[in-house]
Amino acid sequence: MANTVITSTTNSIKVVFNDDSSKVAFDKAIWRKSDIKYMTLTSNHIEIVYGNGMLLVSDRSNARGDLIVDTVNAAGPSSLSDLYDKLIALIE
Repeated sequence: MANTVITSTTNSIKVVFNDDSSKVAFDKAIWRKSDIKYMTLTSNHIEIVYGNGMLLVSDRSNARGDLIVDTVNAAGPSSLSDLYDKLIALIE
């Protein structure tokens, strides 16, 4: 089973939802990095606010129904905190 895969380019973030697509009702998305308003790390997920929307993402340790991120730029997260660091690095 493949879940969410996130890849960055110079100006954008591409997301392929794979098996998580049923949670968001679309298969793929792309956002300009400048559209990301903020990210917040909590004890069980990361809240990403962009444009007029929001995503809740997590690593594999979370079974709440959030989007499970398999990789960020081909690297799998080792923890929720590591996932947060990888996502922040995409927009810095």
